[in-house]
Amino acid sequence: MSDQTAAPKKENSKPADGEHKTSFWGFIGQALGLAFTYRLLASLVALALLVQIGFNLLMPLSYRYIFDKAIVNKDMPLLAMLLGILAVGFLLNAGAGLMQDFGTATIGSRISKSLQERMFANLQKQSTDFFSKTPQGDIVACFGPDVMAIETALVRGLPSFCMRLVTIVTSLVLLFVIEWRLAMVALVLMPMIAFAPKPFGPRARKFGRSRDDLQSGNAGLVQENLLNHLTIRTFNLSKYREQQFGERLTRLQEDDFRANFFTSMIGRSTNVAAGFLQIGVLGVGAILAVMGFLTTGLLIAFIGLLLNIGGATDNLTQAIPLLVQGMNSYSRIQKLLGAQPALPDSPTATALPAIQENLKLQGVEFAYQADHPILRGVDIEIPAGKTVAIVGGSGSGKSTVLSLLMRLYDPNKGKILLDNVDLRDGTEASLRAQTSVVLQNTALFDTSIAENIRMGRLDATDDEIVAAAKDAGIHDLIETFPDGYQSVVGSQGGSLSGGQRQRIAIARALLRNPRILFLDEATSALDAHTEAEIGATLDAISADWTVVSVTHRFTHITNYDLIIVMEKGQVVESGTHEELLAKDGRYAMLWRKQSGFTITDDGKASVSVERLRGIPFLSECSDEVLQKLSKSLVSESFAAGKPVFEEGEPGSKFYIVARGKLENYVKLEGDKETPLGMLDDGDYFGEMALIRPVPRTWSVRAVVDSTCISLDRQQFMELMDADPKLKEAVTTTAYERAAEWTQAIMEAADA
Repeated sequence: MSDQTAAPKKENSKPADGEHKTSFWGFIGQALGLAFTYRLLASLVALALLVQIGFNLLMPLSYRYIFDKAIVNKDMPLLAMLLGILAVGFLLNAGAGLMQDFGTATIGSRISKSLQERMFANLQKQSTDFFSKTPQGDIVACFGPDVMAIETALVRGLPSFCMRLVTIVTSLVLLFVIEWRLAMVALVLMPMIAFAPKPFGPRARKFGRSRDDLQSGNAGLVQENLLNHLTIRTFNLSKYREQQFGERLTRLQEDDFRANFFTSMIGRSTNVAAGFLQIGVLGVGAILAVMGFLTTGLLIAFIGLLLNIGGATDNLTQAIPLLVQGMNSYSRIQKLLGAQPALPDSPTATALPAIQENLKLQGVEFAYQADHPILRGVDIEIPAGKTVAIVGGSGSGKSTVLSLLMRLYDPNKGKILLDNVDLRDGTEASLRAQTSVVLQNTALFDTSIAENIRMGRLDATDDEIVAAAKDAGIHDLIETFPDGYQSVVGSQGGSLSGGQRQRIAIARALLRNPRILFLDEATSALDAHTEAEIGATLDAISADWTVVSVTHRFTHITNYDLIIVMEKGQVVESGTHEELLAKDGRYAMLWRKQSGFTITDDGKASVSVERLRGIPFLSECSDEVLQKLSKSLVSESFAAGKPVFEEGEPGSKFYIVARGKLENYVKLEGDKETPLGMLDDGDYFGEMALIRPVPRTWSVRAVVDSTCISLDRQQFMELMDADPKLKEAVTTTAYERAAEWTQAIMEAADA
């Protein structure tokens, strides 16, 4: 919505940077907490790990009895018993391994499912501001690589880490039992294993987080490229975007290298320290054996336990990188889970009544940013069962009013009442149950036409879907598709035209059978013929509903029960179409601005002499000159995203917007686009080009499919011969407006 330029500062829907960061051991505790959400499975996994640890300790301890008792004494029964015990232990160990694999796989998949469900549910509660401020790539990464990293950490990293850590500790205890002098040597050298990776851990985490952020940013850039491919192509931005992506990939490559290198160094340094430990203990043990302080069996058992420690240390260093990656990913997921709902129901909220009387704004003030108020003391009453239009120029606050009525935001001051009940005292579900909306940018899902319509009411039958499509005037067309109602519309409804998408959106709204229908520029992006058809459809089907329409085009609201005119965040006029024209105020001025244009079925535009006289520098021209001018004007069409002209181009044409919406912008700070305002029906621009071939100082681009009529400088020079005063009038207007544009650009640069 055009008025939604920023978000209220008080809303804390996106956690600040630095939140949800935790230490490595803190993450181990969190991971165990996640695993023990499923207590029975986690307990079985813990039991399986203990069985495997027991077998790993049993093997080296058995060497003492095999070598010192059975082999030395040639005791076959004892040897058979020991080998039998080891065989049973091996089978139990194998079974425990299978139980561990089953348990961790089940826990990992369940936690992955649970996290995604919680994240998705929390996303549904967020405001439009949250989605405008949070990069899509970050959100998508949470559901893909981040969830997979956590699952890997839980399935492979955590069990291995716990098992190896316990193995190291218990092996050390047994070393003391076997030979305390050797154990002391091991104990003295053991801190090397703990401290060797210290210099590398923080760097691995730092560059790992940076790498993950860059990866999600790249995913967002690719997604943005797919959505804006038409703009990129028409603006010849392919090389520029490739350069942007290449620069991002270079930074990603650098951080990816550092993250992988320092993560590898954690394991490498630990292995080196473990090697020193093994060499030291083996040397001292051999000396003790030669001196007669150790038997051969005890030395072999000691070495076996030491090898246990070495192997466990090696496996530990393989598990740590998985846990570090999981820790970074869990931090990002916690940030998403920690985003607070935009407008949660209050603890005392009750169901709102079905509208019978009215919907009111009472003393409403609102600002997306504290120092930029949008609405200033707005009072509006919308009677139940009536059609009400809210109109005004760009930035007048009309779309913000609609956002508040739909409770996408709450007012900073004042109330919004439904039958005298504050919307904040009601549940969101009870408001949504009696409302529906048709937006300018129709949101369709990548599924069948039938399912897209069914989104209006999920329990609707196929017959009800067909009935809604008939009322929306789209049924006959759907029947011509090869798969009929089962035809898949593609991403964003890309396989359909704008009019077809809009009619499906209307069918969806009809299926809901709302008491209140909100229309946000519902037909402004369509051609004149389709707009007229859809406007007639809406008029016919909404007779018993309360209709609130925000629009900048007045042709289809002339029969509305009430028209509210807004300017600079305040209501300046209200009444019927005839009453407002009689007042000759703001509405009448906007009406005259949009009037006098004719657009044929093939999209060609023309303008009347009377409308041309409404342009200030043409107001004193004779009818003869205006007739010539009208015939000289050329109709030009611009698809959404296509430039009319770009900053720096030599100016040669003057334009009048016959139908559509265009945006003005300049590029400041390199290639960053800074908006300067919007142009719609009846606006004109580029008059400086009629008198001087100077470069354009700003750019103009079509927001929706738009039609303009233009006059080039050569044609204008010919007209000046017939009316010498024309050049003076144009020059005065051009320089006045150039000063206004310069001021706007300076303000944009300061902002």
